[in-house]
Amino acid sequence: MKNNSKTLSILIPDGETTLLSNVVHSLSLIAHVKIYVLSSHKRRYFKYSIDNNCFKYSRFIEKFIYYENTTPEEWIDKIDATVEDYSIDLIMPIFDVSTKRILEHQNNLKNRSKLCSLSSLSNFETALRKDLLYLFLKSNNLPCPESIIVDSRFKNDFVNLDFPLVAKPTYGFNGGMGVKLVNDKNELLNYINAIKTDNPILLQKFIEGFDVTCNVLCKNGDIQAYTMQKAAIIKSVKVTPQFEFSFFNDKALLGLMKDLMKALNWSGVANIDFRFDETDNTYKVIEINPRFWLNTEASALAGVNFPYLYCLSTLDNKIEFNPVESGTFLHLKALVKRLQRNPLLIFKVNFLIKNTPFGFIIKDPLVLWCKFIWRTNNIISSKILKRKSA
Repeated sequence: MKNNSKTLSILIPDGETTLLSNVVHSLSLIAHVKIYVLSSHKRRYFKYSIDNNCFKYSRFIEKFIYYENTTPEEWIDKIDATVEDYSIDLIMPIFDVSTKRILEHQNNLKNRSKLCSLSSLSNFETALRKDLLYLFLKSNNLPCPESIIVDSRFKNDFVNLDFPLVAKPTYGFNGGMGVKLVNDKNELLNYINAIKTDNPILLQKFIEGFDVTCNVLCKNGDIQAYTMQKAAIIKSVKVTPQFEFSFFNDKALLGLMKDLMKALNWSGVANIDFRFDETDNTYKVIEINPRFWLNTEASALAGVNFPYLYCLSTLDNKIEFNPVESGTFLHLKALVKRLQRNPLLIFKVNFLIKNTPFGFIIKDPLVLWCKFIWRTNNIISSKILKRKSA
């Protein structure tokens, strides 16, 4: 991918999200890009995320700006002020919740012309909500698991349901949280009683097969770039992100992706979950995450830098894209497990740089040390609390 000599300044307005490092790592591969970040949280965005204080030390980020998380209108004003203060070229939201909020209030954004290409609010909500997506897929004759939408407060005896089923909230959960395989009526009732949501629940027919994940960049329904990944360890139900996977390319799957994105008239990036049905050897659409994703940098290392291509697409610049046919990637969690089995892997520096986030980490040492201190402090604090409560 050729670098342009002109500096491109990009504002990430939702830097409090857990996907920040994945997008920043990808953009750091482009020499002429300057990254500016707005964050509404000085601490953790949610229970399982890293302390956001770590990222203000990143050498990849030109400016990290905190603001008080108040109303959407004040957030829009803060985005406008930041664009003007730092001569920002493009505004790139990276998370679904914040992207939806921008779409809802984009008419108040003075610098709306600098916003990266996005779908309409209606199509975005269709992709975001699993119940709306299911109805959309059925109405457009796109393959998906047969499903039932039920109210989370509904306590029926579910006599006519055909188990096993995959139960999942229709909105408000990410990274597989809240997804569970239920084998009978009692498990389903326990799930409904335990799940904390006022939104409907989707009950999907369980499909014998395996999951694959696809990432796309689209404009007006046309796919401009994509990657396909298959997890190294196949599970019956995908309840966690892919931590170790291989790239592949499948014409049949690409055809389905094209039909799906065209039907949605999609613009921007998306992460799509499919399941390969071993009973009829076809792919079924499971869900769409209308945002960037964990391991965004994996595609960038493989030659498909989605955040940067997103910028080029918005600016109507030419996009150079070649499908990724093969290759593997290990997230840090998978890398640690692999090193436990084979400590000598630490000496394969070329593999670590090309197939793991290792290269980004060693180039950003202050963030690494901050994360180490944060984790150490968190572990010590947990142990102290346990002793006090004992």
